[in-house]
Amino acid sequence: MDRLTAPIEIKETKADGSFTGYAAVFNNVDLGRDVILPGAFKNVKTTNDGQVRIAMHHNLNQLAGKAKFEQDDHGLRVDGQLALGVSYVRDAYELMKAGVLDGLSVGFDIPYGGATYEDRDGDYVRIIKEAVLWEFSLVPFGMNPEALIQNVKSIRDFEAQLRGLGYSQREAKALASGGFKSLGYRDGGQDSVMLADELKNLTHAFDWK
Repeated sequence: MDRLTAPIEIKETKADGSFTGYAAVFNNVDLGRDVILPGAFKNVKTTNDGQVRIAMHHNLNQLAGKAKFEQDDHGLRVDGQLALGVSYVRDAYELMKAGVLDGLSVGFDIPYGGATYEDRDGDYVRIIKEAVLWEFSLVPFGMNPEALIQNVKSIRDFEAQLRGLGYSQREAKALASGGFKSLGYRDGGQDSVMLADELKNLTHAFDWK
């Protein structure tokens, strides 16, 4: 099985271990001189419900979750769900939020005729035009210098900011998961309006899109 670490752009992670982003980016040359062309994953080995497996370090005996996926012009977009009920996955998730476990790597096979080579500035680059995707993995290091998990949002950081605005720990957790409407018992007075405005500004500061 070939392994290629491509740029990962995490758009959002949530307290339940779900995230969206790109597990591979097309037309990007890695340190191993590989390039994946758009739409190259012609065949994907999926779970029974049609999702791709997430593994730890390409070890299929240490699965971490699964993800819905699609290929667009930019790369392999995934909507992942980590299995936080598994202890090593919880540990990995904490390392992701801390910026320590910051790479993703795809594991794939190349069928006969699925790749060609071309000369780029005196160096041969493998052009992958067809591949069989088995999984993508959480890894600490990879072949691609751009292969970093970016913008992993820590729910704890958000809760801490909410506590600073005057909310209790219970209220901060409710707001982080359910928004201002989750505090239905508040009376809607001036203090509530002010806190709602501050919450809105804080949410924009975190840029959760």
